[in-house]
Amino acid sequence: LRRSVHNLTEIFIQDMNLEELRKKLMNSTHLEEIKGDSHRDYGSSYIFPILQSVDYDNNTVPTAFADIPVLVSVQMNILYLANFDSELMEYSIDVELEMSWYDLRLMNNYTKPIRIREKQVLDLIWKPDPYFVNSKFSQFHQVSFPNFRMRVFPDGLVKYTVRVTSVCNCFMLFCLYPHDRQACDLRISSIAYPASFVRFAWHPDPVSFQSEIALPELHVQRIRNEECIVEGKLIRSSCLRLVFELERDGGRFVVEKYIPSTLAMMFAWVAPYVPYNYEDVRIITPITVLLTLVQMEKGDKEIRTSYLTSMDVWFAAMKVFTALSLVESLVVLSLIKRSRAVGRSIPRAANELQRANLHAEQDRLTRLYHRLDSMCRFLSPTAFVIFFIYYVLFVAQGEDRGCVVK
Repeated sequence: LRRSVHNLTEIFIQDMNLEELRKKLMNSTHLEEIKGDSHRDYGSSYIFPILQSVDYDNNTVPTAFADIPVLVSVQMNILYLANFDSELMEYSIDVELEMSWYDLRLMNNYTKPIRIREKQVLDLIWKPDPYFVNSKFSQFHQVSFPNFRMRVFPDGLVKYTVRVTSVCNCFMLFCLYPHDRQACDLRISSIAYPASFVRFAWHPDPVSFQSEIALPELHVQRIRNEECIVEGKLIRSSCLRLVFELERDGGRFVVEKYIPSTLAMMFAWVAPYVPYNYEDVRIITPITVLLTLVQMEKGDKEIRTSYLTSMDVWFAAMKVFTALSLVESLVVLSLIKRSRAVGRSIPRAANELQRANLHAEQDRLTRLYHRLDSMCRFLSPTAFVIFFIYYVLFVAQGEDRGCVVK
C-alpha cells in the first residue's frame, strides 16, 4: 500500500476485504453506475470533515495498491463540433468531459453524495490532469458560473464534470479531393502522471451529442474510440483517442466544376463539324475553351497543395482533350491549305500526266482531312467515356496517400 492511503484500514467498510477491493478498483463497471438523484445531494460543506479526518493531501494520487493505477473512466457529451478548416488543418469542439474514479480517502458514512461546485473547494481535492494532446488552444467556460461540477459518493467514487472548448489540429491529405475522406482525432492524456499511476479508460457509452451535427462540406460518417499510450514524452502516459471519420460532400463540385468543365471541353468537339471555309472558328474555339478551363481551375481554388489532387487530374485531362482538338484542327487546316495549293498548281501543269498526278494528290489530301475529322468525331467522345470510367473507379476512389512521395 502506498503512503497516500496508509490509514486504509480506518476508512474501509468492515465487510470488504482487500481482494474484493482490488477487483473493484480494477473494474470500470462500478465507475459507470448511476448513483441516485443528483438534485438530492449534500452541499459542499459536508466534504470538510472528511478531508480533515484523513489529513487529505490533494497532491497525492489516490492509489490503494502499488500495482494498480487509478482508473479514470471518461465520457464525453459533444455540444459543438464544426469549423473543419482544410486550409488551417484544424477544427473546433466544445465538450462536457465527465471523469469518474475512486478516491478511498473520501469514503464516508453519508447516505447521499456530496455535490461540489465551488472552485475553491474543488481545488482541495485530487483530480486527474487530462489535456488535449493535439490542441492549439483550449479554455474552460466561466459564464455565468465556472462550468465545473463534482460529486463524491459514500463509497469513495468521484464524478467530475467540466466543460472545455478547444481548437485542435488535424493533419489532412487531399489526394482524392474533392472525394477525400479525412480522419480527425482528439487525444486526451495525462501531462504529469505515468500510466503506472493514472490510466484513462473509455466509458462503455463514450460519446453522446447534444444535437445533430450538420457540417457544410465534411460529414461525420463514423466515430470510433480507442485507448493508447503517449510515447513522445519523458514519461509513458495513458491516453484516449477519439477519431472522427469524415467524408466530403462532392455534390457542389459536380455542379460547379465537373459539369461546367465537361460542357466547355465538349464545346471544343464542335471543330470537326465546322465547315472548312470557317478556318478561324476551328482555331478560336479550342483556344477559347482552353483559356476557360484554365480560369475555371484557378478561380476560387479552396485547397492549395504541392501535390496533385483528383480535381487537378480532372482539369488536366479536360485541357488535354481540348489541346488535342486544337492540334487536330491545326492538322486539318494544314492539309486543307496543301490541298488548295495543289489545286492552284493544276492549271500550270506542264502536261496531262503531271495534271493527273496533281489531281490525285489533291483527292488524297481531301480524303485524308475528311477521314481525320470523321475519326475525331468518334474517338473524342469514346476517349472521354473511357477516361471518365477510369477517373470514377480508380482516381476518385484511390488511395488517400497515393499522391504523397514517401
